[in-house]
Amino acid sequence: MAGIKIIGLGKAQGDTAVTNDELAEIVDTSDRWIREKSGIRSRFFAREKSNADMAAEAAEMAIKQAGICREDIRLCMTATFTPDDHTPSVSCNTAGRLGLAESVLCLDVNGACAGFIYGCSLADGYLRREGGYGLIIGSEKISPFMDMEDRGTCVLFGDGAGAAVVEYCDDADFAYAGGCIPNREVLHCAGAGGKIEMAGQEVYRFAVSKVPECISGILEQTCLSEADIDHFVCHQANERIIDSAARRITKSTQKFFKNLYHYGNTSAASIPIALCEMEEQNILRPGDRTICTGFGAGLTYGSMLITFCPAR
Repeated sequence: MAGIKIIGLGKAQGDTAVTNDELAEIVDTSDRWIREKSGIRSRFFAREKSNADMAAEAAEMAIKQAGICREDIRLCMTATFTPDDHTPSVSCNTAGRLGLAESVLCLDVNGACAGFIYGCSLADGYLRREGGYGLIIGSEKISPFMDMEDRGTCVLFGDGAGAAVVEYCDDADFAYAGGCIPNREVLHCAGAGGKIEMAGQEVYRFAVSKVPECISGILEQTCLSEADIDHFVCHQANERIIDSAARRITKSTQKFFKNLYHYGNTSAASIPIALCEMEEQNILRPGDRTICTGFGAGLTYGSMLITFCPAR
């Protein structure tokens, strides 16, 4: 097997922590209700930071951990549905802040909450041909797009960024499986000042069916078993979704990492933030095989098998 591997991780978050109790002062909700429905206890809002601020902060951390020369980065890709500007892209702005080479390929991708998975799959194909390193970022500033009168959505989301430096390797374990069920009604955010609208029960049903399906697809594709996988990292949208998926895949449900408690749903940023926290907590170790699964508006879904192989 050949493909990309992760050699560096980084993360960032909004500048203001917001608790459930603080949201209860704005909208008809309570800490108990939010925890029971989602597991979320707090989240970060980017009051002062831009999307690009968080993306660059997470990327700097990932590059430092990877220990690479930034001029050797061939690809800078940001998964986001909340760019600061229609153009230039968050990736172009981030590349400028990081001082990347002029020859770097910069682009944003909008795969919603599956965006980081999509980005890694695209990076695998590009680096297979070009070589060098890829910088894959998931970064979202969702708070401006939340309807603070809708307790079904405004309590769920947070702002943050996660980044991974990846390298193509002939003996790396990488695989991808995913797709899209075109649908605008279940979860969407209209343009020109629109706010997030979501049919919660429909999203739940979609997620609890597609997450196990995607994970099983990766295992079948790679001829691996659940026992061969060290970690499962799902998009951190809802604790009940993750727990349901875990029970369908393995009896070792502790393999499913969760950190949504203090971040909320950060869309494309959630998986790379989780991976970075796992490394910081010494949960994710060199050589560990991880299956990551994202799902979101579109309706997009995707899983990847990837290995963590830090330079240090």
